[in-house]
Amino acid sequence: MQLTIPLILDEAARRFERKTAFQIKAGREFKRLTYVELRQQARAFGSALLAMGLNRGDKVGIVCENGLEWIVAYLGISCAAGIAVPVYYDLEAPEIEGALRRAETKFAVVSDKVLPKISDHLPDLETLLVVGPGAETRSASGGGLFRRPRARVLPFEEAFSLATPESDAALAETVVEPEELASIVYTSGTTGGAKGVMLSHRNFTSNVEAVPKALTVTSSDSVLLLLPLHHSYPFTVEFLLPLSVGAAVTIENDLVRIRDRLAEVKPTLFGGVPLLLDIMYRAIRAQANAQGRGKTFEKGLNIVRKTKQRTGVNIGPVVFRELHQRLGGKLRFIASGGASLNPETALNFHLLGILVLQGWGLTETAPISCAQRYYPARFRFTNYYERQLGTVGRPLPGVDVDLIDVPEKEIYVKLHNEGELIVRGPNVMQGYWKAEAETKAAMIGDWFRTGDVGRMDSQGYTYITGRSKYVIVLDSGEKVHPDEVEESIQRSPLIEDVCVVSRKVREKTQMWAVVYPNFAAAAERLATQDHDLDESTLRALVESEVDTMEGALAPYKRTSRLVLTDTPLPKKGALRKVSREQIAEDYSFDVKRWQESAADGLTP
Repeated sequence: MQLTIPLILDEAARRFERKTAFQIKAGREFKRLTYVELRQQARAFGSALLAMGLNRGDKVGIVCENGLEWIVAYLGISCAAGIAVPVYYDLEAPEIEGALRRAETKFAVVSDKVLPKISDHLPDLETLLVVGPGAETRSASGGGLFRRPRARVLPFEEAFSLATPESDAALAETVVEPEELASIVYTSGTTGGAKGVMLSHRNFTSNVEAVPKALTVTSSDSVLLLLPLHHSYPFTVEFLLPLSVGAAVTIENDLVRIRDRLAEVKPTLFGGVPLLLDIMYRAIRAQANAQGRGKTFEKGLNIVRKTKQRTGVNIGPVVFRELHQRLGGKLRFIASGGASLNPETALNFHLLGILVLQGWGLTETAPISCAQRYYPARFRFTNYYERQLGTVGRPLPGVDVDLIDVPEKEIYVKLHNEGELIVRGPNVMQGYWKAEAETKAAMIGDWFRTGDVGRMDSQGYTYITGRSKYVIVLDSGEKVHPDEVEESIQRSPLIEDVCVVSRKVREKTQMWAVVYPNFAAAAERLATQDHDLDESTLRALVESEVDTMEGALAPYKRTSRLVLTDTPLPKKGALRKVSREQIAEDYSFDVKRWQESAADGLTP
């Protein structure tokens, strides 16, 4: 029998009963839901939705921070055969309204912080269910929020009381089929460019069944959930997957409290994005320096590196025992996804004795297509993972990955051992919501065109080299993946953000590096060299650093011009990827503005 999300919930409640499923710190105490309580609340919410008029296939938006309410709402929608539409709560009002409008949402679960962003411009919206205080004073009929009565506004907690014996009976008779839509998930495109990806129960559950075979996740695991659940990566890996195996999940929305939560709940794994991992590693180094132990830290890294090279044995957990204890002492691995991981970042964590496993996929593949496998003995006693740096692993069981030519970029698989990656399997989406032309363009029969360029070795290990539409074709005919150049440049602690772009100069194609320097690192470097912190000195420092970082690249891959910006580069989505589409033609630079942007906390 093929699984659906309600069936996963039913089976988890039967098997794990009183075990904690999800918890979140509220004040000094944790609010918890056991597996049985989670099922009870989810089905009660589903019944309430039916009582309020939800029909099979109606869309329900979820626009709020991670919390028990998010989990209950999503599962309740699924049990009632509705379609969930998760939207990032931190978007601007027009973006949120646009997402809800395009999906024709009938209901929406929103936080009280999001509520002011919702107006009366949504013709299909009937009911707003508000998480947190504020629903009582922001009624649609009160005239403050809505210019005319349209949607009713209710506290989330009050919705449960609307369930009736008739809606309970209707819910009991509701059977969700695997091919029915579970979610419409928006891609992380720029404003107006995001597409609604239609993902079925089968899409998600096939991924949930395949991932444990790669990562060995079990009921004994404790998961720390840090990433927002509107994105399909944390949704699948840190919500549905733990639910299916009976693991315990702790939700934390404040990155400042990560250290406290790690020590408190002692997770065995958590998911992160490359930006978060870079921030974590910088924080570890910064703390060592602040404690006057910078040289000791570097000496420890060198000892671990040399021992690993000579014997294959990773003594990181012993050398950095105190660090492991601060991380809870039970961490098995960190899963990285959502963006390309710099191999040097992975290696840095490996030297600390912390395994980082990378996966790859897209929203359209629900989301994982490839993943590195979890082999603890190989990590501890061999150089296996050091040899695999840069790979996103092999395809998941049941998923096929292949390469096709990209003639418009003059990339041919037989000539370059590289091409656009295509994916086929039960995890591939049903299409884009109300976008037949885009759906047709994205598919070749059963295969989904990912738009990612990569290569595969004889053992099936996959390497992502860039996005096909961003490949830079030089006048010489040589091709450059900007991601590769950016990864090289960003190895420097002086570089906070970088984006490599092509520009036409007197009819010739050039590559420019747009750089937002790291204020703290640059100021410290210049101070040790007894140089003033002015634009010309900074420019010379960064240019020299970029030249050094690009030294290992072929000459044609090196940038020809440095562009400094005094504010962080534009990002898109919750995963904070640099948005190439929003990079300006040129930037100005002012030292005072740069210092202010860092002081304002814009630098992570």
